[in-house]
Amino acid sequence: MRQYPPDGLMSPGSSRSAPTVDDVQTGRLLDETATDLALRATQYLRTRFRERVTVGDLSAHLAYSPSHLTRVFTSVVGTSPMDYLAAWRLHEAKHLLVSHGLGVAETCHEVGYTSVGTFSRRFLRDVGTPPGSLRRIADRVAERTQPAVSLLVPAAGRIRIRLDIPEEMRRALGPAPYQWVGTFPRPVPSGLPTSGTLRRHIDEVELPMVPGSPWILATIFPDGASVHEQLAPTRPLVARLHVPEEPVPAPVTLPVRAALPWDPAVLVALAAMVV
Repeated sequence: MRQYPPDGLMSPGSSRSAPTVDDVQTGRLLDETATDLALRATQYLRTRFRERVTVGDLSAHLAYSPSHLTRVFTSVVGTSPMDYLAAWRLHEAKHLLVSHGLGVAETCHEVGYTSVGTFSRRFLRDVGTPPGSLRRIADRVAERTQPAVSLLVPAAGRIRIRLDIPEEMRRALGPAPYQWVGTFPRPVPSGLPTSGTLRRHIDEVELPMVPGSPWILATIFPDGASVHEQLAPTRPLVARLHVPEEPVPAPVTLPVRAALPWDPAVLVALAAMVV
């Protein structure tokens, strides 16, 4: 098996009292046992993404029943263990395609798929572009500054969204960071958003409230972010909020944070929307 340098994604560290998906917006903290379980589970999945891993393998490794493991993992991470593993394989595939220039067939086998057709269909569904096109998109992204763009659909209601970014993070982002905000059916950035917008600078945005897509997800890249960071983020700033599907009169606030060690990979290649 060919070995590649690590992609630089955040190394799992201490999970003590770390806020998770919905805890950022409610102020709750999950108990230490749950976050430790999520951390150990994601470490196992990330290091064995080339193998045929099952929930049974994972539960045996962690000494928990499959049902308990799945329930706790989903409550912390926002998706099931097997969905997390599938997303991680595609994240690694993006890394190989963009940074190492591998072909589609070789990438497919390097990340644990046996069928190029299955790999390509899932990549298109979850990343938003065929795997063979990602390298060409990377070349076009490198040649120009991304313009502002919106992906909007008809809807009865709209919602205003304001990002809350700590001042230290804001300074590190530079004068004109990329601000992606979109609505999704699940609390994971997989597949193109139902509606969304890209802005340079940190601004309040307004999006349609689409039935069946109650999750607002945001990803922030610094001014001058590399092509790799835009297409296969390693240390993104993220925000995630579940909102009611009826109109909200005042702006909602999304607290922005650094991605946690167990956060699902940002799969959707947002730059593919504008090139």
